[in-house]
Amino acid sequence: MSLEEKQTILACGAGTITKRVFPDGRIERCDNVKDVALYIEKIDEMIQRKEDLL
Repeated sequence: MSLEEKQTILACGAGTITKRVFPDGRIERCDNVKDVALYIEKIDEMIQRKEDLL
């Protein structure tokens, strides 16, 4: 297991993926849309999804 699979990563911006690693080793991901215009349009949704995950 590499370092990136052992820690939570918060990513911001179009096309990025936030990853949460739970104490039991389970990993959940939350990806952002890739299109910049759509990302800007849905920014509130992107923020809420990250808050729910973290």
